[in-house]
Amino acid sequence: MNSAALFLYINAIVLQGNICSAFSTHRDPHYSHPSTSQSQPSTSTSLHVQSSDPQTITAGDVSNDDSDQPTFQKPPWMKCINSVVPPNIRALNEAVSIVANVSRSEANTLIEMGAVWAKMETLTDDDVLDQYYQTDSSAAIKYADFAPGWGAGDYGLGSSDEEDEETLEEYVERQMSLRYRRILTPSTIEPGTDIRVYPHPRRFPSCYDFADPNRLLYEDTTFIVVDKPPMLPSQPEPSNYEECCPGCVNTLLGPFKTIAGEDVARPLICHRVDSCVGGCLVLSKDGNGQRVFSDLQRQRKIKKLYLAVTTEPVPLGMHVHWMWGSLNARGQSGGTPCQFVSHTPPVSRKKAKSWIRCVLEVVKCEPIAINKEDGHTYDPGDKQHYQSTIRLVTGRKHQVRAQLASLGCPLIRDTLYEAISGMTLEDLEDEDSEERMDEALANVRVPTEPIGLQAHAILFAGVRAKARTPWWGDGIAKTRV
Repeated sequence: MNSAALFLYINAIVLQGNICSAFSTHRDPHYSHPSTSQSQPSTSTSLHVQSSDPQTITAGDVSNDDSDQPTFQKPPWMKCINSVVPPNIRALNEAVSIVANVSRSEANTLIEMGAVWAKMETLTDDDVLDQYYQTDSSAAIKYADFAPGWGAGDYGLGSSDEEDEETLEEYVERQMSLRYRRILTPSTIEPGTDIRVYPHPRRFPSCYDFADPNRLLYEDTTFIVVDKPPMLPSQPEPSNYEECCPGCVNTLLGPFKTIAGEDVARPLICHRVDSCVGGCLVLSKDGNGQRVFSDLQRQRKIKKLYLAVTTEPVPLGMHVHWMWGSLNARGQSGGTPCQFVSHTPPVSRKKAKSWIRCVLEVVKCEPIAINKEDGHTYDPGDKQHYQSTIRLVTGRKHQVRAQLASLGCPLIRDTLYEAISGMTLEDLEDEDSEERMDEALANVRVPTEPIGLQAHAILFAGVRAKARTPWWGDGIAKTRV
Protein backbone atom coordinates (compact mmCIF):
# COMPACT_ATOMS: atom_id res chain seq x y z
CA MET A 1 0.00 0.00 0.00
CA ASN A 2 1.38 3.38 -1.01
CA SER A 3 0.66 5.57 2.03
CA ALA A 4 1.88 8.70 0.28
CA ALA A 5 -0.60 8.22 -2.57
CA LEU A 6 -3.39 7.61 -0.09
CA PHE A 7 -2.51 10.76 1.83
CA LEU A 8 -2.59 12.88 -1.34
CA TYR A 9 -5.88 11.34 -2.43
CA ILE A 10 -7.57 11.94 0.91
CA ASN A 11 -6.42 15.55 0.99
CA ALA A 12 -7.65 16.08 -2.57
CA ILE A 13 -11.20 15.17 -1.58
CA VAL A 14 -11.32 16.94 1.78
CA LEU A 15 -14.26 19.29 1.79
CA GLN A 16 -13.22 22.70 3.01
CA GLY A 17 -15.55 24.84 5.11
CA ASN A 18 -17.54 24.61 8.27
CA ILE A 19 -20.77 22.66 7.82
CA CYS A 20 -22.26 24.38 10.80
CA SER A 21 -21.22 27.85 9.68
CA ALA A 22 -23.62 30.64 10.44
CA PHE A 23 -26.70 31.06 8.33
CA SER A 24 -26.29 34.76 9.07
CA THR A 25 -22.90 36.23 9.91
CA HIS A 26 -23.92 39.88 10.18
CA ARG A 27 -24.36 39.63 13.95
CA ASP A 28 -27.49 41.75 13.66
CA PRO A 29 -29.68 41.21 16.75
CA HIS A 30 -32.72 42.23 14.71
CA TYR A 31 -31.94 39.77 11.92
CA SER A 32 -35.10 38.57 10.16
CA HIS A 33 -35.12 34.98 8.96
CA PRO A 34 -35.87 35.00 5.19
CA SER A 35 -38.23 32.06 5.42
CA THR A 36 -40.46 33.34 8.20
CA SER A 37 -43.21 34.11 5.71
CA GLN A 38 -43.38 30.42 4.81
CA SER A 39 -44.93 27.66 6.83
CA GLN A 40 -42.53 26.34 9.43
CA PRO A 41 -42.27 22.81 10.84
CA SER A 42 -43.45 22.35 14.40
CA THR A 43 -40.75 22.61 17.04
CA SER A 44 -42.83 21.22 19.88
CA THR A 45 -40.81 19.13 22.30
CA SER A 46 -43.83 17.11 23.35
CA LEU A 47 -43.04 13.44 22.94
CA HIS A 48 -46.64 12.88 21.91
CA VAL A 49 -46.37 14.98 18.75
CA GLN A 50 -44.62 13.45 15.80
CA SER A 51 -42.96 15.35 12.99
CA SER A 52 -42.11 14.55 9.40
CA ASP A 53 -39.09 12.40 8.56
CA PRO A 54 -35.80 14.20 9.13
CA GLN A 55 -33.90 15.48 6.17
CA THR A 56 -30.32 14.35 5.70
CA ILE A 57 -27.22 15.72 4.08
CA THR A 58 -25.68 13.86 1.15
CA ALA A 59 -22.36 13.99 -0.58
CA GLY A 60 -24.29 15.25 -3.60
CA ASP A 61 -25.28 18.29 -1.56
CA VAL A 62 -21.76 19.61 -1.99
CA SER A 63 -21.20 21.34 -5.31
CA ASN A 64 -18.64 23.67 -6.83
CA ASP A 65 -19.54 26.96 -8.45
CA ASP A 66 -17.28 29.28 -10.41
CA SER A 67 -15.13 29.85 -7.34
CA ASP A 68 -12.67 27.37 -5.87
CA GLN A 69 -14.67 26.97 -2.67
CA PRO A 70 -17.43 24.33 -2.46
CA THR A 71 -20.95 25.43 -1.63
CA PHE A 72 -22.93 23.43 0.90
CA GLN A 73 -26.63 23.09 0.23
CA LYS A 74 -27.77 22.76 3.81
CA PRO A 75 -31.04 21.18 4.83
CA PRO A 76 -33.16 23.45 7.06
CA TRP A 77 -32.23 21.69 10.30
CA MET A 78 -28.53 22.37 9.74
CA LYS A 79 -28.94 26.10 9.16
CA CYS A 80 -28.34 28.28 12.16
CA ILE A 81 -28.42 31.96 13.04
CA ASN A 82 -25.39 33.53 14.71
CA SER A 83 -26.02 36.79 16.51
CA VAL A 84 -25.45 38.64 19.77
CA VAL A 85 -27.79 39.38 22.65
CA PRO A 86 -29.09 42.93 22.14
CA PRO A 87 -28.45 45.67 24.71
CA ASN A 88 -30.83 45.84 27.67
CA ILE A 89 -31.98 42.26 27.03
CA ARG A 90 -31.29 39.77 29.82
CA ALA A 91 -33.99 37.14 29.36
CA LEU A 92 -32.70 34.38 27.10
CA ASN A 93 -36.10 33.61 25.58
CA GLU A 94 -36.55 37.26 24.65
CA ALA A 95 -33.13 37.29 22.96
CA VAL A 96 -33.94 34.10 21.03
CA SER A 97 -37.32 35.54 20.04
CA ILE A 98 -35.65 38.61 18.54
CA VAL A 99 -32.79 36.76 16.85
CA ALA A 100 -34.89 33.97 15.31
CA ASN A 101 -37.99 36.11 14.72
CA VAL A 102 -40.24 33.72 16.62
CA SER A 103 -42.72 34.14 19.46
CA ARG A 104 -41.63 33.98 23.10
CA SER A 105 -43.39 30.62 23.44
CA GLU A 106 -41.57 29.22 20.39
CA ALA A 107 -38.31 30.56 21.79
CA ASN A 108 -38.91 28.63 25.04
CA THR A 109 -39.56 25.49 22.98
CA LEU A 110 -36.29 25.92 21.07
CA ILE A 111 -34.40 26.35 24.33
CA GLU A 112 -35.99 23.29 25.94
CA MET A 113 -35.27 21.21 22.84
CA GLY A 114 -31.60 22.21 22.95
CA ALA A 115 -31.52 24.30 19.77
CA VAL A 116 -29.91 27.34 21.43
CA TRP A 117 -26.20 27.75 22.11
CA ALA A 118 -24.20 30.50 23.79
CA LYS A 119 -20.53 31.40 23.75
CA MET A 120 -19.31 30.88 27.27
CA GLU A 121 -15.89 32.28 28.13
CA THR A 122 -15.18 30.11 31.18
CA LEU A 123 -16.50 27.11 33.05
CA THR A 124 -15.93 26.27 36.69
CA ASP A 125 -14.50 22.89 37.66
CA ASP A 126 -17.90 21.92 39.05
CA ASP A 127 -19.57 22.80 35.75
CA VAL A 128 -17.21 20.54 33.77
CA LEU A 129 -17.59 17.62 36.18
CA ASP A 130 -21.36 18.04 36.18
CA GLN A 131 -21.39 17.81 32.39
CA TYR A 132 -19.17 14.72 32.27
CA TYR A 133 -21.13 12.78 34.86
CA GLN A 134 -24.47 14.31 33.83
CA THR A 135 -25.46 15.24 37.37
CA ASP A 136 -27.60 18.21 38.30
CA SER A 137 -25.59 21.37 37.84
CA SER A 138 -25.57 24.25 40.29
CA ALA A 139 -24.63 26.62 37.48
CA ALA A 140 -27.06 29.36 36.50
CA ILE A 141 -27.13 27.94 32.97
CA LYS A 142 -27.30 24.21 32.34
CA TYR A 143 -25.04 23.10 29.52
CA ALA A 144 -24.82 20.07 27.24
CA ASP A 145 -21.78 19.23 25.20
CA PHE A 146 -21.69 19.43 21.42
CA ALA A 147 -22.53 16.18 19.68
CA PRO A 148 -19.19 14.50 18.80
CA GLY A 149 -18.52 14.24 15.08
CA TRP A 150 -20.65 17.24 14.09
CA GLY A 151 -18.85 19.35 11.49
CA ALA A 152 -16.29 16.61 10.94
CA GLY A 153 -15.77 14.58 7.83
CA ASP A 154 -18.49 12.15 8.76
CA TYR A 155 -21.06 14.90 8.14
CA GLY A 156 -22.71 14.38 11.47
CA LEU A 157 -23.37 10.73 10.78
CA GLY A 158 -22.00 9.77 14.16
CA SER A 159 -19.78 6.80 14.69
CA SER A 160 -20.42 3.19 15.43
CA ASP A 161 -19.27 1.33 18.53
CA GLU A 162 -15.85 2.88 18.79
CA GLU A 163 -13.58 1.13 21.24
CA ASP A 164 -11.76 4.27 22.42
CA GLU A 165 -13.97 5.98 24.97
CA GLU A 166 -13.26 9.53 26.10
CA THR A 167 -11.56 9.82 29.48
CA LEU A 168 -12.38 12.55 31.98
CA GLU A 169 -9.08 14.28 31.21
CA GLU A 170 -9.80 14.23 27.47
CA TYR A 171 -13.30 15.50 28.11
CA VAL A 172 -12.07 18.43 30.22
CA GLU A 173 -9.53 19.38 27.56
CA ARG A 174 -12.15 19.23 24.79
CA GLN A 175 -14.76 21.04 26.85
CA MET A 176 -12.42 23.92 27.60
CA SER A 177 -11.68 24.30 23.89
CA LEU A 178 -15.34 24.53 22.87
CA ARG A 179 -16.57 27.90 21.79
CA TYR A 180 -20.30 27.42 22.11
CA ARG A 181 -22.24 25.45 24.70
CA ARG A 182 -25.85 24.43 24.64
CA ILE A 183 -28.32 26.09 27.00
CA LEU A 184 -31.12 23.79 28.11
CA THR A 185 -33.15 25.93 30.50
CA PRO A 186 -34.65 29.41 30.15
CA SER A 187 -32.35 31.73 32.04
CA THR A 188 -30.80 35.16 32.09
CA ILE A 189 -27.93 36.01 29.80
CA GLU A 190 -25.58 38.96 29.53
CA PRO A 191 -26.14 41.49 26.73
CA GLY A 192 -23.47 41.18 24.05
CA THR A 193 -23.15 37.39 24.47
CA ASP A 194 -22.74 35.49 21.20
CA ILE A 195 -25.62 33.07 20.67
CA ARG A 196 -26.44 30.49 18.02
CA VAL A 197 -30.01 29.41 17.28
CA TYR A 198 -31.26 26.53 15.13
CA PRO A 199 -34.77 27.73 14.19
CA HIS A 200 -35.77 24.44 12.53
CA PRO A 201 -34.52 21.60 14.78
CA ARG A 202 -33.96 18.22 13.21
CA ARG A 203 -36.73 15.85 14.24
CA PHE A 204 -36.60 12.08 14.81
CA PRO A 205 -40.09 10.49 14.80
CA SER A 206 -38.63 7.06 15.60
CA CYS A 207 -37.96 8.43 19.10
CA TYR A 208 -41.57 7.64 19.95
CA ASP A 209 -41.04 3.92 19.30
CA PHE A 210 -39.68 3.83 22.85
CA ALA A 211 -43.28 4.18 24.01
CA ASP A 212 -43.33 0.39 23.56
CA PRO A 213 -42.15 -1.02 26.93
CA ASN A 214 -40.86 -4.15 25.18
CA ARG A 215 -37.95 -2.08 23.88
CA LEU A 216 -36.47 -2.21 27.39
CA LEU A 217 -34.39 -5.38 27.12
CA TYR A 218 -32.54 -5.31 30.44
CA GLU A 219 -32.19 -3.22 33.58
CA ASP A 220 -30.23 -3.59 36.81
CA THR A 221 -28.90 -1.15 39.39
CA THR A 222 -26.28 0.17 36.96
CA PHE A 223 -27.05 -0.63 33.32
CA ILE A 224 -29.98 -0.27 30.93
CA VAL A 225 -30.09 -2.11 27.59
CA VAL A 226 -32.65 -1.04 25.02
CA ASP A 227 -33.65 -2.09 21.53
CA LYS A 228 -32.84 1.14 19.68
CA PRO A 229 -35.13 1.81 16.71
CA PRO A 230 -33.42 2.64 13.42
CA MET A 231 -33.25 6.29 12.32
CA LEU A 232 -32.61 7.56 15.83
CA PRO A 233 -29.19 8.93 16.85
CA SER A 234 -27.39 7.55 19.87
CA GLN A 235 -26.26 11.06 20.84
CA PRO A 236 -27.89 14.49 20.66
CA GLU A 237 -27.88 16.47 17.45
CA PRO A 238 -26.78 20.13 17.62
CA SER A 239 -30.37 21.29 17.09
CA ASN A 240 -32.13 18.64 19.20
CA TYR A 241 -31.02 17.45 22.62
CA GLU A 242 -34.18 15.53 23.48
CA GLU A 243 -34.93 13.25 20.52
CA CYS A 244 -32.00 10.86 20.88
CA CYS A 245 -31.56 7.60 22.76
CA PRO A 246 -30.81 8.99 26.25
CA GLY A 247 -33.59 11.57 26.06
CA CYS A 248 -36.27 9.27 24.63
CA VAL A 249 -35.38 6.34 26.88
CA ASN A 250 -35.54 8.55 29.94
CA THR A 251 -38.86 10.15 29.01
CA LEU A 252 -40.74 7.16 27.58
CA LEU A 253 -39.27 4.16 29.45
CA GLY A 254 -38.32 5.88 32.72
CA PRO A 255 -38.14 7.02 35.36
CA PHE A 256 -35.15 4.94 36.44
CA LYS A 257 -33.62 4.58 39.91
CA THR A 258 -29.98 4.33 40.96
CA ILE A 259 -28.74 1.73 43.44
CA ALA A 260 -29.27 4.38 46.13
CA GLY A 261 -32.91 4.78 45.11
CA GLU A 262 -32.37 8.21 43.60
CA ASP A 263 -33.95 9.30 40.32
CA VAL A 264 -31.74 9.09 37.24
CA ALA A 265 -31.76 12.55 35.66
CA ARG A 266 -30.77 11.19 32.24
CA PRO A 267 -29.13 7.86 31.30
CA LEU A 268 -25.61 8.00 29.83
CA ILE A 269 -24.71 6.17 26.63
CA CYS A 270 -21.91 3.61 26.96
CA HIS A 271 -21.25 3.13 23.24
CA ARG A 272 -22.66 4.25 19.93
CA VAL A 273 -24.69 2.65 17.15
CA ASP A 274 -25.21 4.33 13.79
CA SER A 275 -28.43 6.25 13.43
CA CYS A 276 -29.68 4.07 10.55
CA VAL A 277 -28.99 0.87 12.54
CA GLY A 278 -31.30 -0.59 15.18
CA GLY A 279 -30.65 -3.03 17.99
CA CYS A 280 -28.94 -3.32 21.36
CA LEU A 281 -27.67 -0.12 22.94
CA VAL A 282 -26.26 0.02 26.46
CA LEU A 283 -26.80 3.00 28.76
CA SER A 284 -25.63 3.59 32.30
CA LYS A 285 -27.44 5.12 35.24
CA ASP A 286 -24.30 6.89 36.43
CA GLY A 287 -20.75 7.77 35.47
CA ASN A 288 -19.32 4.75 37.27
CA GLY A 289 -21.19 2.37 34.97
CA GLN A 290 -19.88 4.27 31.98
CA ARG A 291 -16.30 3.83 33.20
CA VAL A 292 -16.82 0.12 33.88
CA PHE A 293 -18.19 -0.43 30.38
CA SER A 294 -15.31 1.54 28.86
CA ASP A 295 -12.78 -0.61 30.75
CA LEU A 296 -14.51 -3.79 29.54
CA GLN A 297 -14.28 -2.55 25.97
CA ARG A 298 -10.56 -1.88 26.26
CA GLN A 299 -10.09 -5.35 27.72
CA ARG A 300 -12.10 -6.95 24.87
CA LYS A 301 -14.54 -8.43 27.38
CA ILE A 302 -17.69 -7.33 25.55
CA LYS A 303 -19.20 -9.66 22.96
CA LYS A 304 -21.37 -8.21 20.21
CA LEU A 305 -23.34 -10.01 17.52
CA TYR A 306 -24.78 -8.32 14.45
CA LEU A 307 -27.27 -9.47 11.84
CA ALA A 308 -26.56 -8.23 8.31
CA VAL A 309 -28.65 -8.58 5.17
CA THR A 310 -27.11 -8.49 1.68
CA THR A 311 -28.02 -9.59 -1.82
CA GLU A 312 -24.69 -11.40 -2.17
CA PRO A 313 -23.47 -14.23 0.08
CA VAL A 314 -20.80 -13.08 2.52
CA PRO A 315 -17.72 -15.34 2.81
CA LEU A 316 -17.58 -17.18 6.12
CA GLY A 317 -14.67 -16.85 8.51
CA MET A 318 -12.49 -14.16 10.03
CA HIS A 319 -11.96 -10.98 8.02
CA VAL A 320 -9.07 -8.70 8.88
CA HIS A 321 -8.93 -5.38 7.06
CA TRP A 322 -7.26 -2.03 7.65
CA MET A 323 -8.63 1.51 7.85
CA TRP A 324 -6.59 4.67 7.39
CA GLY A 325 -6.25 5.97 10.94
CA SER A 326 -6.77 9.68 10.27
CA LEU A 327 -10.20 9.01 8.75
CA ASN A 328 -11.31 7.05 11.81
CA ALA A 329 -10.00 9.45 14.44
CA ARG A 330 -12.33 11.14 16.90
CA GLY A 331 -13.24 14.63 15.70
CA GLN A 332 -11.47 14.26 12.34
CA SER A 333 -12.11 17.29 10.19
CA GLY A 334 -12.20 16.08 6.61
CA GLY A 335 -12.14 13.24 4.13
CA THR A 336 -14.76 10.93 2.69
CA PRO A 337 -18.14 10.42 4.40
CA CYS A 338 -17.68 6.67 3.98
CA GLN A 339 -14.81 4.48 5.14
CA PHE A 340 -12.53 2.71 2.65
CA VAL A 341 -10.55 -0.28 3.85
CA SER A 342 -7.41 -2.03 2.69
CA HIS A 343 -7.17 -5.80 2.38
CA THR A 344 -3.36 -5.65 2.49
CA PRO A 345 -1.59 -5.40 5.87
CA PRO A 346 0.91 -2.55 6.37
CA VAL A 347 4.36 -3.52 5.15
CA SER A 348 6.12 -2.56 8.38
CA ARG A 349 5.48 -1.97 12.05
CA LYS A 350 6.31 1.73 11.58
CA LYS A 351 3.71 2.18 8.83
CA ALA A 352 1.18 0.17 10.82
CA LYS A 353 0.89 3.11 13.24
CA SER A 354 -1.04 5.00 10.56
CA TRP A 355 -3.58 2.19 10.19
CA ILE A 356 -6.36 0.74 12.33
CA ARG A 357 -6.98 -3.00 12.29
CA CYS A 358 -10.61 -4.05 11.77
CA VAL A 359 -11.61 -7.60 12.63
CA LEU A 360 -14.95 -9.37 12.37
CA GLU A 361 -16.02 -12.98 11.99
CA VAL A 362 -18.88 -14.14 9.79
CA VAL A 363 -20.12 -17.22 11.62
CA LYS A 364 -23.19 -17.92 9.49
CA CYS A 365 -24.61 -16.82 6.15
CA GLU A 366 -27.85 -18.27 4.84
CA PRO A 367 -30.50 -17.34 2.28
CA ILE A 368 -33.64 -15.74 3.66
CA ALA A 369 -36.94 -14.45 2.37
CA ILE A 370 -38.04 -10.84 2.91
CA ASN A 371 -41.77 -10.33 2.79
CA LYS A 372 -43.44 -7.06 1.81
CA GLU A 373 -46.20 -7.83 4.29
CA ASP A 374 -43.90 -7.52 7.32
CA GLY A 375 -44.67 -3.85 7.91
CA HIS A 376 -41.77 -2.20 6.03
CA THR A 377 -41.47 -0.35 2.74
CA TYR A 378 -38.51 -2.30 1.35
CA ASP A 379 -39.18 -4.03 -1.97
CA PRO A 380 -37.07 -7.20 -2.20
CA GLY A 381 -37.99 -7.75 -5.85
CA ASP A 382 -36.82 -11.05 -7.29
CA LYS A 383 -33.37 -10.89 -5.67
CA GLN A 384 -32.13 -13.57 -3.34
CA HIS A 385 -31.23 -12.14 0.07
CA TYR A 386 -28.75 -13.49 2.61
CA GLN A 387 -28.64 -12.95 6.36
CA SER A 388 -25.23 -13.17 8.02
CA THR A 389 -24.47 -13.51 11.71
CA ILE A 390 -21.37 -11.47 12.50
CA ARG A 391 -19.23 -11.46 15.61
CA LEU A 392 -17.63 -8.06 16.02
CA VAL A 393 -14.07 -8.37 17.34
CA THR A 394 -13.09 -4.70 17.02
CA GLY A 395 -15.50 -1.80 16.95
CA ARG A 396 -14.63 0.89 14.44
CA LYS A 397 -16.60 3.60 12.73
CA HIS A 398 -18.92 2.00 10.12
CA GLN A 399 -16.82 -1.16 10.42
CA VAL A 400 -19.38 -3.82 9.41
CA ARG A 401 -20.72 -1.62 6.64
CA ALA A 402 -17.28 -0.82 5.24
CA GLN A 403 -15.84 -4.32 5.45
CA LEU A 404 -18.82 -6.03 3.83
CA ALA A 405 -18.94 -3.42 1.07
CA SER A 406 -15.24 -3.97 0.35
CA LEU A 407 -16.02 -7.68 -0.10
CA GLY A 408 -18.63 -6.81 -2.72
CA CYS A 409 -21.50 -7.49 -0.30
CA PRO A 410 -22.99 -4.11 0.67
CA LEU A 411 -25.91 -4.06 3.09
CA ILE A 412 -29.34 -3.52 1.62
CA ARG A 413 -30.47 0.12 1.67
CA ASP A 414 -27.00 1.29 2.66
CA THR A 415 -26.75 4.08 0.11
CA LEU A 416 -23.53 5.28 1.72
CA TYR A 417 -21.66 2.11 0.74
CA GLU A 418 -23.55 0.56 -2.19
CA ALA A 419 -21.80 2.87 -4.67
CA ILE A 420 -18.33 1.78 -3.53
CA SER A 421 -19.08 -1.95 -3.40
CA GLY A 422 -15.98 -4.00 -4.11
CA MET A 423 -13.65 -1.02 -3.89
CA THR A 424 -10.65 -0.97 -1.57
CA LEU A 425 -7.73 1.36 -0.97
CA GLU A 426 -5.63 -0.87 -3.21
CA ASP A 427 -7.54 0.66 -6.12
CA LEU A 428 -5.57 3.87 -5.61
CA GLU A 429 -2.58 2.17 -7.18
CA ASP A 430 -4.37 2.07 -10.53
CA GLU A 431 -5.26 5.35 -12.29
CA ASP A 432 -8.42 4.00 -13.93
CA SER A 433 -9.63 2.50 -10.65
CA GLU A 434 -8.97 5.80 -8.89
CA GLU A 435 -11.21 7.59 -11.40
CA ARG A 436 -13.96 5.03 -10.83
CA MET A 437 -13.57 5.59 -7.09
CA ASP A 438 -14.02 9.33 -7.58
CA GLU A 439 -17.17 8.74 -9.62
CA ALA A 440 -18.52 6.36 -6.98
CA LEU A 441 -17.89 8.86 -4.19
CA ALA A 442 -20.03 11.39 -6.05
CA ASN A 443 -22.95 8.97 -5.74
CA VAL A 444 -22.78 8.06 -2.06
CA ARG A 445 -25.80 9.14 -0.04
CA VAL A 446 -26.56 9.14 3.64
CA PRO A 447 -29.31 6.52 4.22
CA THR A 448 -32.78 7.92 4.77
CA GLU A 449 -34.25 4.52 5.67
CA PRO A 450 -33.16 1.72 8.02
CA ILE A 451 -30.35 -0.35 6.50
CA GLY A 452 -29.91 -4.13 6.61
CA LEU A 453 -27.97 -4.21 9.86
CA GLN A 454 -28.97 -4.87 13.45
CA ALA A 455 -26.94 -4.86 16.67
CA HIS A 456 -28.53 -8.19 17.53
CA ALA A 457 -27.05 -9.20 20.88
CA ILE A 458 -24.58 -8.06 23.51
CA LEU A 459 -22.93 -9.89 26.41
CA PHE A 460 -20.79 -8.29 29.13
CA ALA A 461 -20.21 -8.66 32.89
CA GLY A 462 -23.07 -11.15 33.28
CA VAL A 463 -25.47 -8.99 31.24
CA ARG A 464 -27.15 -10.74 28.32
CA ALA A 465 -29.51 -8.95 25.96
CA LYS A 466 -30.91 -9.75 22.53
CA ALA A 467 -32.82 -7.40 20.27
CA ARG A 468 -36.21 -8.29 18.91
CA THR A 469 -36.98 -9.29 15.31
CA PRO A 470 -35.28 -6.81 12.95
CA TRP A 471 -37.29 -4.60 10.62
CA TRP A 472 -36.85 -6.98 7.66
CA GLY A 473 -38.60 -9.84 9.51
CA ASP A 474 -37.63 -13.33 10.56
CA GLY A 475 -36.46 -14.40 7.11
CA ILE A 476 -39.10 -17.09 6.74
CA ALA A 477 -41.06 -17.08 3.50
CA LYS A 478 -44.76 -16.61 4.05
CA THR A 479 -47.31 -18.31 1.85
CA ARG A 480 -50.43 -16.43 0.92
CA VAL A 481 -53.70 -18.09 1.85
